[in-house]
Amino acid sequence: MANKDELIGAARNPWWQGAAAVVLVAIAATAALGGFGEAKSKSKPLPEYKAGHRYQGGALAVKPLRAWVARYKPGGRVDPFSPDKQYLVLQVEIENRTGRSINGFGYPQQDLILLSKQREPIPAETLLMADDHSIAADLHPRLKQRVDLVWALPRGYAYSPQETWGVFARDYKAKAYLNDEGAWVQGKPAAKYRIAVQDLRDRAVAP
Repeated sequence: MANKDELIGAARNPWWQGAAAVVLVAIAATAALGGFGEAKSKSKPLPEYKAGHRYQGGALAVKPLRAWVARYKPGGRVDPFSPDKQYLVLQVEIENRTGRSINGFGYPQQDLILLSKQREPIPAETLLMADDHSIAADLHPRLKQRVDLVWALPRGYAYSPQETWGVFARDYKAKAYLNDEGAWVQGKPAAKYRIAVQDLRDRAVAP
Protein backbone atom coordinates (compact mmCIF):
# COMPACT_ATOMS: atom_id res chain seq x y z
CA MET A 1 0.00 0.00 0.00
CA ALA A 2 1.31 3.46 -0.87
CA ASN A 3 2.34 5.69 2.01
CA LYS A 4 1.37 9.32 2.52
CA ASP A 5 4.44 10.70 0.73
CA GLU A 6 3.76 8.57 -2.35
CA LEU A 7 0.18 9.79 -2.57
CA ILE A 8 1.30 13.41 -2.26
CA GLY A 9 3.83 12.85 -5.03
CA ALA A 10 1.15 11.37 -7.30
CA ALA A 11 -1.14 14.33 -6.64
CA ARG A 12 1.57 16.70 -7.94
CA ASN A 13 1.72 14.91 -11.28
CA PRO A 14 0.60 17.42 -14.00
CA TRP A 15 -1.89 14.85 -15.32
CA TRP A 16 -3.88 15.25 -12.12
CA GLN A 17 -4.11 19.05 -12.06
CA GLY A 18 -7.58 20.43 -12.68
CA ALA A 19 -9.44 17.25 -11.68
CA ALA A 20 -12.22 17.61 -9.14
CA ALA A 21 -11.15 16.88 -5.57
CA VAL A 22 -13.64 14.07 -5.15
CA VAL A 23 -12.33 12.37 -8.26
CA LEU A 24 -8.72 12.79 -7.13
CA VAL A 25 -9.42 11.23 -3.75
CA ALA A 26 -11.26 8.27 -5.25
CA ILE A 27 -8.62 7.54 -7.87
CA ALA A 28 -5.72 8.04 -5.45
CA ALA A 29 -7.35 5.60 -3.07
CA THR A 30 -7.68 3.05 -5.86
CA ALA A 31 -4.04 3.55 -6.86
CA ALA A 32 -3.03 3.05 -3.24
CA LEU A 33 -4.81 -0.30 -3.23
CA GLY A 34 -3.02 -1.46 -6.33
CA GLY A 35 -5.55 -0.46 -8.99
CA PHE A 36 -4.92 -1.50 -12.56
CA GLY A 37 -1.24 -2.13 -11.92
CA GLU A 38 -2.18 -4.93 -9.53
CA ALA A 39 -4.94 -6.21 -11.81
CA LYS A 40 -2.44 -6.49 -14.67
CA SER A 41 -0.22 -8.76 -12.59
CA LYS A 42 -2.95 -11.29 -11.81
CA SER A 43 -2.95 -14.61 -13.62
CA LYS A 44 -6.39 -13.89 -15.05
CA PRO A 45 -6.17 -10.72 -17.18
CA LEU A 46 -8.97 -8.19 -17.37
CA PRO A 47 -11.27 -8.46 -20.39
CA GLU A 48 -10.22 -6.01 -23.08
CA TYR A 49 -12.66 -4.43 -25.53
CA LYS A 50 -12.62 -2.14 -28.55
CA ALA A 51 -14.67 0.96 -29.34
CA GLY A 52 -18.36 0.17 -29.82
CA HIS A 53 -18.60 -2.47 -27.09
CA ARG A 54 -21.11 -1.73 -24.32
CA TYR A 55 -19.90 -2.61 -20.83
CA GLN A 56 -22.38 -2.74 -17.96
CA GLY A 57 -20.68 -2.16 -14.62
CA GLY A 58 -23.50 -1.84 -12.11
CA ALA A 59 -24.22 1.86 -11.68
CA LEU A 60 -23.18 2.74 -15.22
CA ALA A 61 -23.21 1.23 -18.66
CA VAL A 62 -20.57 2.68 -20.98
CA LYS A 63 -19.93 2.31 -24.69
CA PRO A 64 -16.83 4.20 -25.84
CA LEU A 65 -17.36 5.34 -29.41
CA ARG A 66 -14.17 7.05 -30.55
CA ALA A 67 -11.12 8.95 -29.35
CA TRP A 68 -9.04 11.78 -30.76
CA VAL A 69 -6.27 14.23 -29.90
CA ALA A 70 -6.59 17.90 -30.89
CA ARG A 71 -5.32 21.37 -30.03
CA TYR A 72 -8.72 22.46 -28.73
CA LYS A 73 -11.49 21.17 -26.50
CA PRO A 74 -14.67 19.90 -28.17
CA GLY A 75 -16.59 22.82 -29.61
CA GLY A 76 -13.58 25.14 -29.39
CA ARG A 77 -10.65 26.23 -31.49
CA VAL A 78 -6.90 26.56 -31.19
CA ASP A 79 -5.85 29.16 -28.61
CA PRO A 80 -3.53 31.54 -30.54
CA PHE A 81 -1.74 32.42 -27.29
CA SER A 82 -1.12 28.76 -26.41
CA PRO A 83 -0.90 26.88 -29.71
CA ASP A 84 1.03 24.03 -28.09
CA LYS A 85 -1.91 22.91 -25.95
CA GLN A 86 -3.23 19.43 -26.66
CA TYR A 87 -6.36 17.59 -25.53
CA LEU A 88 -7.24 13.92 -25.57
CA VAL A 89 -10.96 13.22 -25.92
CA LEU A 90 -12.92 10.00 -25.44
CA GLN A 91 -16.51 10.11 -26.65
CA VAL A 92 -18.78 7.71 -24.78
CA GLU A 93 -22.42 6.70 -24.81
CA ILE A 94 -23.21 6.45 -21.12
CA GLU A 95 -26.30 5.25 -19.26
CA ASN A 96 -27.02 5.90 -15.61
CA ARG A 97 -28.50 2.61 -14.36
CA THR A 98 -29.18 3.74 -10.80
CA GLY A 99 -32.60 4.85 -9.61
CA ARG A 100 -31.74 8.54 -9.35
CA SER A 101 -29.87 11.29 -11.15
CA ILE A 102 -26.12 11.45 -10.57
CA ASN A 103 -23.66 14.29 -10.98
CA GLY A 104 -21.43 14.23 -14.05
CA PHE A 105 -18.39 14.95 -11.87
CA GLY A 106 -19.02 11.76 -9.92
CA TYR A 107 -19.18 8.22 -11.24
CA PRO A 108 -18.24 8.83 -14.92
CA GLN A 109 -14.94 10.53 -14.08
CA GLN A 110 -14.19 8.08 -11.29
CA ASP A 111 -15.09 4.88 -13.13
CA LEU A 112 -13.80 5.44 -16.69
CA ILE A 113 -10.18 6.52 -16.54
CA LEU A 114 -7.18 6.84 -18.84
CA LEU A 115 -4.27 4.54 -18.06
CA SER A 116 -0.71 5.78 -18.42
CA LYS A 117 1.98 3.46 -19.75
CA GLN A 118 2.83 2.73 -16.10
CA ARG A 119 -0.87 1.86 -15.49
CA GLU A 120 -1.31 4.95 -13.36
CA PRO A 121 -5.01 5.95 -13.37
CA ILE A 122 -5.58 9.43 -14.80
CA PRO A 123 -9.04 11.00 -14.35
CA ALA A 124 -10.51 13.27 -17.02
CA GLU A 125 -10.46 16.93 -16.05
CA THR A 126 -13.74 17.75 -17.85
CA LEU A 127 -16.95 15.98 -18.83
CA LEU A 128 -18.88 17.69 -21.65
CA MET A 129 -22.14 16.91 -23.39
CA ALA A 130 -21.27 15.82 -26.94
CA ASP A 131 -24.18 17.62 -28.61
CA ASP A 132 -23.68 21.19 -27.37
CA HIS A 133 -20.31 20.93 -25.54
CA SER A 134 -21.80 22.18 -22.28
CA ILE A 135 -20.50 20.95 -18.93
CA ALA A 136 -22.29 17.71 -18.07
CA ALA A 137 -24.46 18.25 -15.02
CA ASP A 138 -26.92 15.59 -13.92
CA LEU A 139 -27.10 12.25 -15.71
CA HIS A 140 -30.65 10.98 -15.46
CA PRO A 141 -31.69 7.35 -14.88
CA ARG A 142 -32.10 4.98 -17.84
CA LEU A 143 -31.30 7.71 -20.35
CA LYS A 144 -28.49 7.05 -22.82
CA GLN A 145 -26.42 10.20 -23.24
CA ARG A 146 -23.36 10.92 -25.37
CA VAL A 147 -20.56 12.68 -23.50
CA ASP A 148 -16.95 13.72 -24.12
CA LEU A 149 -14.35 12.98 -21.46
CA VAL A 150 -11.48 15.46 -21.88
CA TRP A 151 -7.88 15.23 -20.72
CA ALA A 152 -5.54 18.25 -21.00
CA LEU A 153 -2.25 16.67 -22.05
CA PRO A 154 0.98 17.77 -20.36
CA ARG A 155 3.64 19.63 -22.33
CA GLY A 156 5.78 17.27 -24.36
CA TYR A 157 3.14 14.56 -24.56
CA ALA A 158 4.08 11.95 -27.17
CA TYR A 159 1.09 11.18 -29.37
CA SER A 160 0.11 7.52 -29.42
CA PRO A 161 -2.11 6.01 -32.13
CA GLN A 162 -3.81 3.92 -29.44
CA GLU A 163 -4.59 4.54 -25.79
CA THR A 164 -5.91 2.35 -22.99
CA TRP A 165 -8.81 3.21 -20.69
CA GLY A 166 -9.84 1.29 -17.59
CA VAL A 167 -13.34 0.70 -16.22
CA PHE A 168 -14.33 0.13 -12.59
CA ALA A 169 -17.47 -1.74 -11.60
CA ARG A 170 -19.75 -0.17 -8.99
CA ASP A 171 -22.21 -2.23 -6.92
CA TYR A 172 -24.98 -1.15 -4.59
CA LYS A 173 -24.42 -1.81 -0.90
CA ALA A 174 -27.45 -1.50 1.36
CA LYS A 175 -25.23 -0.59 4.32
CA ALA A 176 -22.20 1.13 2.87
CA TYR A 177 -21.37 3.42 5.78
CA LEU A 178 -21.35 3.37 9.57
CA ASN A 179 -24.71 5.17 9.60
CA ASP A 180 -26.19 2.26 7.59
CA GLU A 181 -26.84 4.41 4.52
CA GLY A 182 -26.83 2.66 1.18
CA ALA A 183 -24.54 3.66 -1.69
CA TRP A 184 -23.07 2.56 -5.00
CA VAL A 185 -19.55 1.53 -4.03
CA GLN A 186 -16.68 1.40 -6.50
CA GLY A 187 -15.14 -2.04 -6.78
CA LYS A 188 -11.96 -3.38 -8.34
CA PRO A 189 -10.84 -2.77 -11.94
CA ALA A 190 -13.25 -4.69 -14.16
CA ALA A 191 -12.31 -4.15 -17.81
CA LYS A 192 -10.07 -2.30 -20.24
CA TYR A 193 -10.59 -0.60 -23.59
CA ARG A 194 -7.86 -0.33 -26.21
CA ILE A 195 -8.97 2.37 -28.63
CA ALA A 196 -7.43 3.94 -31.72
CA VAL A 197 -6.86 7.69 -31.34
CA GLN A 198 -7.50 9.94 -34.35
CA ASP A 199 -5.00 12.77 -34.81
CA LEU A 200 -6.87 16.07 -35.38
CA ARG A 201 -4.01 18.36 -34.41
CA ASP A 202 -3.76 19.77 -37.94
CA ARG A 203 -7.23 21.33 -37.58
CA ALA A 204 -7.60 24.85 -36.22
CA VAL A 205 -11.34 24.58 -35.55
CA ALA A 206 -13.37 21.71 -34.12
CA PRO A 207 -15.25 19.62 -36.71
